[in-house]
Amino acid sequence: MMRLSDTIFRAYDIRGIAGQDLTDEAAFLIGRAIGAEAREQGEKAIAVGRDGRLSSPALSQALADGLVQAGLEVYDIGLVPTPV
Repeated sequence: MMRLSDTIFRAYDIRGIAGQDLTDEAAFLIGRAIGAEAREQGEKAIAVGRDGRLSSPALSQALADGLVQAGLEVYDIGLVPTPV
């Protein structure tokens, strides 16, 4: 299993270079972790949006896959303005 770089985690968001620091596998693992925390808090569903960057659809899908694996229902809200 891949180990996530501590450098991508900031006080208010997650940032990295797509395909290097922030891969589909990293997004999946982040989704699974967020999903596990959300389930522990009693959440059953979550919305996922993305910006217009070329890397966003694949990263968004990988994140959603991790969230689903953690037991959440995922609503893909597509392109959203940032910040939301």
